[in-house]
Amino acid sequence: MPDTRTDFDWSRYADATLAGLSVLVPIPFVDDAFEAFFRKRIPGAVARSRGRTISGDVRAALEEEDAARGGGCAALPLRLVIGLFKRLSRKLLYFLTVKQATDRLSYYWYRAFLLDHMLAAGHLDNPDQARVAHGAMEEVLARTGGPLPQVARQVVTQMRHVWPALRRARRGEEAEEVRQTRTQLEGRWGEIAQHLDALAARYDQAYAKQGT
Repeated sequence: MPDTRTDFDWSRYADATLAGLSVLVPIPFVDDAFEAFFRKRIPGAVARSRGRTISGDVRAALEEEDAARGGGCAALPLRLVIGLFKRLSRKLLYFLTVKQATDRLSYYWYRAFLLDHMLAAGHLDNPDQARVAHGAMEEVLARTGGPLPQVARQVVTQMRHVWPALRRARRGEEAEEVRQTRTQLEGRWGEIAQHLDALAARYDQAYAKQGT
């Protein structure tokens, strides 16, 4: 039976794309709200693309791990103050926003792929496995390069009307800018798939190490 884990399926990457592009919203904290909304939808979208589901307990475990790696609630007020200053600076220096959006977009694409791989491997069957899998995923993504950041930068620099596109996406509609992104990603997928195969192998090694 052929291995289909690197097949291109836009339904698996649409919410990941929208989460990454949310960085481009030019209003501090509104960008965070959009990013959080679409990020939470990624696991469910990945599961549905395979005709599967992810339990509420596993979803909660993944979100707990995300929150823990974000620094926790105790540091939230300070992060908000510092974040506001930095975000206002980025809005003035747009190239810094482009860099951040490129990083986040490629990160969420990788995340969607690895969540799909984790689901197929049975690593999202219960919360304990999901926590180990999340740690392995973050370890791998912390040192991942490859072609996806290049595609992400092309997408980000061409995006002109991100806020209307995101608002339409929340209503279940697809804007022309998002359709163009889908076309760009699919057009490079032959090159990207080879890289994702290697990424999956690195994740498997990290998962085995963390699980021992």
